[in-house]
Amino acid sequence: MASDIQKAIVEILKHTKEANSFASTDSLQQEILEQVSATSTNDMFTIDRMQRISLAKKAVEHGAPLGNIVEYMTWKDFEGFVASILSAHNYQCVESFRRRGTSVMHGMEIDVIGVKGNTLVSIDAKLWGIRRSKASALKLAAEKQKIRTNELSNELHKLARKMRGLQKRNYQLFPVIVTWLVEDVELHEGVPVVPIFKLNSFILDIYKYEDLIATFFGSYDSSD
Repeated sequence: MASDIQKAIVEILKHTKEANSFASTDSLQQEILEQVSATSTNDMFTIDRMQRISLAKKAVEHGAPLGNIVEYMTWKDFEGFVASILSAHNYQCVESFRRRGTSVMHGMEIDVIGVKGNTLVSIDAKLWGIRRSKASALKLAAEKQKIRTNELSNELHKLARKMRGLQKRNYQLFPVIVTWLVEDVELHEGVPVVPIFKLNSFILDIYKYEDLIATFFGSYDSSD
């Protein structure tokens, strides 16, 4: 039964990667779509991004290899999936935090920011395919993520506009890259590169890496 559920979910994800609707007369597929509250008209189902993320998590819970599931996810799905893992650990999350560029300042975007207590995790979510120059690409991505996180440490008042309830306090900021290419947690330029299937355990044990991770400090004063 578990393998049938996996196959049904993969088919749904495959056919809704580029569209938000899916026609199905398969009873198991219809049951799964109803479980995530997909709307339907006759045998045509409409599915949004959060429902796709719910389906991806359900497939993994039923034993589907995460690498297979990620193949049918979009960039935005992947960011949402990362945020959902942080949220499960009681992190308050914001996706796609942007700073517009000006004539004197370059633009910046951080895919996912998670805050819990005085810990802030700044994540670059990389839904990369297999590439020859993985090591050099990860090194460059790590360098850029360090720069973004350092800049974020001075702009927590802007984050507060998007993350309601951000507390007035000092924060410790950790830059992280999440991908599904690597097999184990690696460090590039002091930035952890975490495979998505190990993000859960990494978040649980993040302070074990504290002495190894490039760390930045910032303060948010709610009067800013």
